[in-house]
Parts: sequence; structure tokens; C-alpha cells
Amino acid sequence: MSNESSFSYHPLFSSPEADTVISSLEGTLYRVPSFVLRSTSRFWDTLLSIPSQSTSTSSPIPASQNNVILEPMLCLMSGLPIPPWTPDPESEESDEKCITEIENLLMLAESWDAPGPLSFLRLGVTSHMFLEQPLRLYALATHFGWVPEAKLASKYSLGLNLYDDEYEEVLRRLSAKDLLALLRLHRARRDGMKSRLDDPNVFALGNSGTSSCSFCNGIDEVDHSAWRELKARIFKEMDQCSKGDFIGSWEMEEWKETEQCWKVKCRVCSRLSYHKGQTILKMKEGLRLLPETI
Repeated sequence: MSNESSFSYHPLFSSPEADTVISSLEGTLYRVPSFVLRSTSRFWDTLLSIPSQSTSTSSPIPASQNNVILEPMLCLMSGLPIPPWTPDPESEESDEKCITEIENLLMLAESWDAPGPLSFLRLGVTSHMFLEQPLRLYALATHFGWVPEAKLASKYSLGLNLYDDEYEEVLRRLSAKDLLALLRLHRARRDGMKSRLDDPNVFALGNSGTSSCSFCNGIDEVDHSAWRELKARIFKEMDQCSKGDFIGSWEMEEWKETEQCWKVKCRVCSRLSYHKGQTILKMKEGLRLLPETI
């Protein structure tokens, strides 16, 4: 690689005054002042301290990155603007490509020990495209110890079923501690909702242990098995989606357990036993009391 004439310089990094040349995997050459590299990266500071690498415009230093990663990283280190990541809203592959590029840049900034680019890239991980893949955001945030971002990611993860096969790969990236924290959050919401549904002080009719009608005081005239079945269905759904946004939705109204519960009547006075609006309201109030982040 000593013959630079057979390679092309990147237009943003072609100044002959720059005393360090870096070569990408594609062979593109980047002229960068050594003081920029040394002042922004502890890795490069150490590397360029080696006498044979101190000033080497005749022998490019090979990098193990492609242009798509090396170019924006060197721009960030040099204070040059980088184009925004603008994924195609109609293409899932476009989102995936952008997220992967940012992940690779973050890992490169970490390996180069470049705090400036790392802090800049941190600002972008809470963008919409990352929030749509909260487990990947959670994996990044916990890896770098970014607590606010990890909390935000855990909140957005509540709508996911962590046991789906599609999330296995990203969950494997987590440490045991971080994975346990996420699982505990989802479980705490599920169990918290169950405790509320079982609380006789909140839902007195179905949990009081008596079957008397609250209107006519008829003894053993109300069958509360439908309420128990509805609670069991909510527990099951919360186990799969601890966000609980199905409560009060049209989806929930179509459950057979819901339909049966709203139809329960006293066999004496024929009054409906469960007030649909009040019951849903109490369930939603319970959701707001549940923890939302790790």
C-alpha cells in the first residue's frame, strides 16, 4: 500500500498538509492531521506515539472499516458535518440499515476511545427509528451505561412480548443483570395488575366472597365466574404485553370473557352486575400506578 497514486483520496480528507493517511477497506485514502486524531482518540494517540507511525504520509495506515463507517467517524473527529440518517418511512430495511450504521459507529467510537463522537452519537439513539426497536436501544444503553436512555428503552419495550423468538438475538446481547431488570419490570406490571384485579377494596363485587346482588340484596343470586375468567384473560394478556394498552380497547371488547362478564345479571332483579364504564376506569387507573421503567 506504499504506492498512494493507485488509490483515491476522499474529497473531504485530501489536504496535503495533513500528515497522517488512513486507508479504508475499499482502499480510499483519508488524510487527517495527526493532532486531530491524537486529541480526539486515545487509541490514535497511543498508536501515533509509536515512532514508526508518527508521521507516515508515504505509508497509509490500514483501517478495518468500510467507507460507510470510516467517513462519518473521521468527520465527527474532525468537526465536519455528517448527513442526517433519514430512513425511508416505507422501508423497514432502510430503518435497519440506519440503526446498524449507528450501532457500528458507536462500537468504533468505543474501540477508538473517542469520547467526542460517542457523546454526539448518544444524542441520536433516542430518535424515532430507535424507539421503534426499543430492545436494540436498551442493549446499547446498558452496554454504555446510559441510564436515562435505558429507562426510556425499557418503557417502550412494554408493548413487546419478550418471549417471542424474534427478540432472542438482541436479548442475548444483554448482561444477566440488565436482562433480569427488564424481565422484572414486565413481570411487576403483570403481577401488579393481578393484585389490583383481586383487590376487594377496588373491585368489591367479584372479590368480596359473597354472591349477593348489590341492588336487591338477593343471596347467592350472582355468578361471578365470568369475572374470574376475565381476570385470568387479562393476566394472560399482560404476560404477553405488559403495557396493557388493550384494556378498554375494541380488541378487549371482542373477547368472549369480556362479553360474558358484561352480561352477568342478578337472577332476581335482572340488573347488570358489573358497570362496564366504572370497571374499565378502575383498570386504567391501576395501569397508571404500575412501574413504567427499570
